Amino acid sequence: MDLATGCYSDFDSTGVKGDNCADRVTHNRALNKDTAASRRSRTGDNFSHTVSGATAETSRQWNEFKAELRTTYPDNRRGEQMICALVHDDPASSCP
Repeated sequence: MDLATGCYSDFDSTGVKGDNCADRVTHNRALNKDTAASRRSRTGDNFSHTVSGATAETSRQWNEFKAELRTTYPDNRRGEQMICALVHDDPASSCP
């Protein structure tokens, strides 16, 4: 599966031009639910649903990425070491 990403076409804050968002979901004031202060977030429990969905999707993507690292680099626990290095501040001392 591909990772899902949105496109923030606000050049002033992101440096991304609108034409770089072709075939991608564009975040704008009408669609945005990324902060509790946005208009859509204040409708019902949209914001809590957004947070729950984003958390679940991020967990799914992280788990798939870890599985790919383990599959791609099985020898000498290289995949496990890569995962360890990604999640520790001092991998040299934290990752065997």
